[in-house]
Amino acid sequence: MGGAGVRETGIRVYNRPMEEEILVSAASSLTDAFREIGKRFARENGGVPVRFNFGSSGALARQILAGAPADVFASASLQEMDDLEKAERISPKTKQVFATNTLALITPPKSSLADFAGLKAGSIRRVALSNPDTVPSGRYAREALTRFGLWDIVRAKAVFGENVRQTMTYVINGDADAGIVFATDSRSARSKVREVKRTQPGLDHKVPVYPAAVVTGSAKPEVAHRFVEFLLYQEPQRILYELGFGLPR
Repeated sequence: MGGAGVRETGIRVYNRPMEEEILVSAASSLTDAFREIGKRFARENGGVPVRFNFGSSGALARQILAGAPADVFASASLQEMDDLEKAERISPKTKQVFATNTLALITPPKSSLADFAGLKAGSIRRVALSNPDTVPSGRYAREALTRFGLWDIVRAKAVFGENVRQTMTYVINGDADAGIVFATDSRSARSKVREVKRTQPGLDHKVPVYPAAVVTGSAKPEVAHRFVEFLLYQEPQRILYELGFGLPR
């Protein structure tokens, strides 16, 4: 697998003491991919452990702004990263985009919903969305629904999740008749939900891009920077691709 920005060679192995554990604050939609990538990074870096703090990009950015410890921030949109850069809480020279995504309309398995327009139906009483004020997937969903002329209708039916995984859980548990999540999250729950339709990034909404950067004041800036760079190497990119993420543009 190739692609612009993807590095074809592996990085050299560093023999580092275990106390150089790094903490990565990452968007919830990266949970599955980053857990696997963290294991690969540790193997190639002398056993350096990677610990994760997963949550909505907005909530994680607020934590970092408030001084919460973190060595790396990986967001599901540029907005949160740009906010931290303006506040001088991330190192701009380390910032890079490592993946893209899109949105998916999902329902419980037995639903007959056929498209986004079907969200207007009276039988669709609750629609799960991530909070657009703090969660990128919710912000992109609001943008797409506005373009479709559906935002006012759907907002009246909305059940808001505080991160994309919580939003998906509403659909899985039958607490919502439909939901809009990242396509990668829909893919991860394909045995529990039915994917109805995907959006067209760049047309229906801005392209969801995933940037990562070293947090200012990290106690392990070299190891943290190495993790950010590692995200563009071939094996991490393969993991992301196989889980449904798009390559960096």
